[in-house]
This record gives sequence, C-alpha cells and structure tokens, in this order.
Amino acid sequence: MNVGDGSRMPRTATGAVPMTAAGVRQVTSWRREDTPVPTVGRPNGGVAGCPGDGEFFKDVAKLNAEVLTQVRWERIGKVGVIVLNRRKAKKNAYTEVMRNEICFCLEELANKDKDVRAVILTGTSYDQPDAAKNAQGYFCFGADLSLAGKENPSAVEGDVPTGPIVNLSNYRDGGGRVSLAVLRCLKPVIAAINGTAVGVGMTMTLGCDISVAVKSAKVGFVFARRGLMMEGCSSTMLSRCVGHKKALELVLTGRVFRAEDAPPGLFNYTCDTAAEVHAKALALAEEIAAHTAPISSSINRHMVIRNAHVSPEEAHLAESKAIGFAVQQKDFREGVGSFLTKRPPQWSQDPYLERPDWFPWWRRVEVQAHL
Repeated sequence: MNVGDGSRMPRTATGAVPMTAAGVRQVTSWRREDTPVPTVGRPNGGVAGCPGDGEFFKDVAKLNAEVLTQVRWERIGKVGVIVLNRRKAKKNAYTEVMRNEICFCLEELANKDKDVRAVILTGTSYDQPDAAKNAQGYFCFGADLSLAGKENPSAVEGDVPTGPIVNLSNYRDGGGRVSLAVLRCLKPVIAAINGTAVGVGMTMTLGCDISVAVKSAKVGFVFARRGLMMEGCSSTMLSRCVGHKKALELVLTGRVFRAEDAPPGLFNYTCDTAAEVHAKALALAEEIAAHTAPISSSINRHMVIRNAHVSPEEAHLAESKAIGFAVQQKDFREGVGSFLTKRPPQWSQDPYLERPDWFPWWRRVEVQAHL
C-alpha cells in the first residue's frame, strides 16, 4: 500500500478521518491515490480475481495459479513468503512484471492480512525443499537484459499517465518501486538470499529489515560496469548498511564478491547452504511473529527507517507520540500482562486497520507521475 505517500483516507461527513478515543485511525477501505492495484502479469493486462480495497486472497493455490506469474506467495503459519519465480530459465532475472507482483504481495497481501506478522523475500520456494539445497542457485541475477516481450515488457500499464510520452519527467525506476514497497511495508521484511544477487537483485534487499545470505552467493553492485547508475534507492540505503566509504568502494569498482567476504552490515547472517539460509530466515520471522506486538513492530521499523537522519529532538518528538499511543492500547496491556504471568502473549491489534492518527509522521513525497 506504500504507506505515507499520497494517501487517500476515508473521511466522515465533516471531512475528518475516523478515529477512536485512543487515537487509533479506523480504516475500512484505503489505497494510495498514486498506486492502483497493479496489473500483475496477465496477458490481457488485468488481474484475474484481483481483490478490491480491504480484501485479500486466502486461497494461496488460486493466487499462484491464476494471478501471479513471476513470483509465488506462500504461507508458513504467520509468515508470508514472496518467492521470485523465474528460476528455471531466467535465473530469477528481474522484470517490470516481477516488480508489480512483488509490490502486489507486499501491499495487497502482507499488509492487509492480519494473520501475516512477517514477510520473507527469497529466490527458492519453501514448498520445494529440494530447490533450497542448491547453494549455487540464484536469488536474482539482476535485470533481464533480453529483448522486450510479454514476460519482459519495457513498461506496464499504469507506469506513465495516459497521454504523455515517456521522458525524464515521468519515468520512474522500477527497482525503486520495489524498494519503496519494502520500506513502506507495515510488516517486518527479511531477505533470504539463497544464491547470486547482483544489481537490482541486491538493491531490493537493502531496505529489508534483516538479511541472511548463503556464503557462496555472488553479490555485487555492478551498475558502473554496465554503464548504468545506482537504482532501487541504493544511493541512500547502501551507505546506511555498510557506511559511506565502503559503499563508494562497492559502487565505484562494481566488483562481484562472495557473500562471506561482504563488508559488515550488508548481511546480518551468512550460512553454509541455501537450506540453512531458509531455516534461519524462517526462525527469525517466527520469533518476530510469536513474541512482538504487530503494531509495535510496524512502528518501530518505520522509526528506524524514517528517523535515521533526523535530529535527536525530532526523534524524541516521534518517539513521544509512539509511547503515548502505545500505553493506551490493548496490546500494551497484553504485553505487560503476559510478561507478569509468564505466558505467551496473544496479540490482537492490526497495524493496517489500527494505525495511530499521526502515522505517518514524516514528510510525505509523492513519486507517481501525473498529468
């Protein structure tokens, strides 16, 4: 749903956003003005059975068979899994169709499903464990550089407003749209990098909250070696991960290196096999799902992302709003009660429907081109 940019909220007859006494924004139907439900790869440009506002798919088999073409959506308990699914022929090479499908899974499925507490982004299916055993596999080989066609269009419907030709005033980097969808997600996102990840295959993981990679994976930011520039919000996110000078080294050389040789900060963990990567990512996601309040996780990840470059005073103001909101909520009482009685917590609040009235608190920047 791309929280925080160009949002259109339902309003009362007086024009006010409906709220509860505790300051919780009540949302019944919501979508950003500048992000329609994406056309996710159907030959006719539409989405078979695409949900409307406030709805989401529960039938995962139908979703994968009738809607998604270049990614898969899987569920493991309270964890949603987005699987890049061009592995057999294309080494999971990125396309604009894949971009729309990743965004669809994050914005329409993960965000709107209360039962999804965390998301994993990976290149091999949890439903096909034999695939995860291949430590020489591919997470994402980078952009598909083959000639444009049905599976690899140069653009998809909705990228540019109807009427104008594509130019630098209305062109938007597709990799950046994926990264923004990751950064704006209401649920924690974990990258499980099961194999080679270069170019956009790496930049889409920089905004993930946690990254786990197989040690043998070849990774790199190879843009300058192809005559390209940085994309996928990497010009801000890479230095956050590895620091200013190391980011410049990786980008200016464009070198490809093994994940086990990566600078500190690029990955949280490296594992010997892709199967271990899957297991570690799932264990982290399940730990988040079981032990942390969904609204707390949602707001905490956005505070780290959005407050990284603000003054201490601005951070203090944002944190004060968050604490003041939290202590009025059911999940705060549940968190304290479960701790005192030494029992597992039973979280009940939904970060999609019950966000605070001041969320988002940061300056919103609209990125969609308009006439």
